[in-house]
Amino acid sequence: MSIAQYTMAPPSKKRKKRDWSSIVFQVLFLLPAAAFLIIFMFYPIEETFRLSLMRYTGLGKPTYIGLQNYSRLLADDKFITAFFNVLGWAFWSVVIQIPLAFFIAYSLTAFRNRITGPLRAIYYLASVMPSAITAMLGRLVFAPRYGVLASLAETLNWQWLANIDFLGNANLAFWSVFAVATWAYTGFNIVYLMANIEQIPAEIREASMLDGANRWQYARYVVLPMVSYPLLIITVTTIVGSLKVFDLPYLLTNGGPGYATTTLVIYLYQEGFVNWLYGRAAAIGVVIFLLSLFFAVTLFTMQKRKGDFA
Repeated sequence: MSIAQYTMAPPSKKRKKRDWSSIVFQVLFLLPAAAFLIIFMFYPIEETFRLSLMRYTGLGKPTYIGLQNYSRLLADDKFITAFFNVLGWAFWSVVIQIPLAFFIAYSLTAFRNRITGPLRAIYYLASVMPSAITAMLGRLVFAPRYGVLASLAETLNWQWLANIDFLGNANLAFWSVFAVATWAYTGFNIVYLMANIEQIPAEIREASMLDGANRWQYARYVVLPMVSYPLLIITVTTIVGSLKVFDLPYLLTNGGPGYATTTLVIYLYQEGFVNWLYGRAAAIGVVIFLLSLFFAVTLFTMQKRKGDFA
């Protein structure tokens, strides 16, 4: 007998042969998706970064100028104003639009009746409406002489309100456009939150009611924690969408009066497609990309550290 027969070590496992046909099959299935990402995502991002280091007007060859586009942006008052405009837009969107969406979604779910379905459709209708129509409705409401708000003020004999130019006043234009955006964008968040609230088992609600919780205590201590991840998704999409907002400010005020409603994307459009400064427009695009990436990674990292999801 050999010594190997008395050893307690487990027998060595035989390595399985690689199924190359299966690997090739999987790679072939992944190739279209990988090609799509490379062509329509990674390559444009790389080209934007490269172009942001160039001076290019669309004619001739680009000239490498290093970080001059970024330094000029930092010295540009219009860029600084647009930068703080989108940060303010993102902040107030999170502070106003998301709590409003949660309140309406929970109210429609908790006090369900015959009009819950129609109300959900009405709230969502504004989200699917084209931005041009939304902007036209916004102008109809805020028009200084013949708008809905001015006509209502005339009826109530509130001349001080009827004479206000909400979209032409530099102090009010931002808030007027933001009010239209809140009406337009909150509907999707309402429907999304309602879908998640309705998935909470009825047994949990019944148990909380037996423990003496009223509807709002149930919302605070049960519903809110259970929809924390959907709220995170809404927060991230709201912030990223705020950094890229373009349509409503452009259609309602064209970024004015002055720079009151100018956003980074409006400034990018003006620099790239009006002034033909493609390098500087690319630098603005890089700033928007980095800001969006920063907020998304930060929020997901903070949520993961809390242990709300793996």
